[in-house]
Amino acid sequence: MRHSFDGYAFHLEHFDELLNGEQSWALLYLPARACPCRDRATGSPQPTCPRCRGYGFTWEPPPRVEWTLTFHRGSAARPEALPRHLRPEEVMAVWDEEGRSYAIALEDGQIRFVGEAPPEGAAYHVRVRAPMVVRGHGQNLAGRKEVGEYGELDHRDLSLTLPARTRLPDGRYVANPAFFAAYPDRFVLVDARVRVSQVLYRGEEEHLLYAYVYQVLGCEALDAQFRPSAYAPGEDFTLEGGRVVWTPGRGPRMGTPYTLTYIAAPEFYVFRELPQVRHQGGYSLPRRLHLRVWELFPRPGAAYGR
Repeated sequence: MRHSFDGYAFHLEHFDELLNGEQSWALLYLPARACPCRDRATGSPQPTCPRCRGYGFTWEPPPRVEWTLTFHRGSAARPEALPRHLRPEEVMAVWDEEGRSYAIALEDGQIRFVGEAPPEGAAYHVRVRAPMVVRGHGQNLAGRKEVGEYGELDHRDLSLTLPARTRLPDGRYVANPAFFAAYPDRFVLVDARVRVSQVLYRGEEEHLLYAYVYQVLGCEALDAQFRPSAYAPGEDFTLEGGRVVWTPGRGPRMGTPYTLTYIAAPEFYVFRELPQVRHQGGYSLPRRLHLRVWELFPRPGAAYGR
């Protein structure tokens, strides 16, 4: 449909196509909710609140959506790949036109059949249930340090442009739940990777800074003689909801510091909305947000999915 505003004519759907295209970013959107644990005298959140952990906000996980993609075995025109951030447990079923079921593994999104596979050229379907991913265009990613009245200030920011509609992996367009994002909502950049080395304390604050983890590189603690002891993920501990959970009888002593090094998706929070007119002629045009890296939030350490 063609729309005209004061002599300018354009297709509004082209905004959606551009901001959902191959150059857009895949994002998990975590809307913030103010926690009611406020001190009546100061208005500050309670630092010991078990719900928000002193942040004054909680962040809701994204809704889960289901979708199905169809591939042809061995196709050169269309690679047999799912979005690279998907986890194996998010694949619900794989079947062919005859109703036969198959098992697959994912290697950075690439589909690999485990055991029997459909014959060459045969069509097969993959059903997925995963957190909803929204699309947007990120730009002006920059970092700088400034010396101010209260010491050194660290800025690592970017601009994010969001369309009114977002495209699901199966091609459907739906209303973008992040379109009205505001401070301090969070975004997880699921297609990006950062290396994090974080010091935690056994039995205390054991939440990861960035909890959408792709790989654990190592975990170690020091004994009284400063000799390192290594701990293995899956055996000594697991990661659940962005928190380290130790296997009974394993790990360092209570209160002991340890280092966890891992590869995760980086996170940003909405620092402020940019004051631009984004509504013309009764139609919602893209919105622009100013994001800041999550570790610079006043009280860093909250985890995705809590």
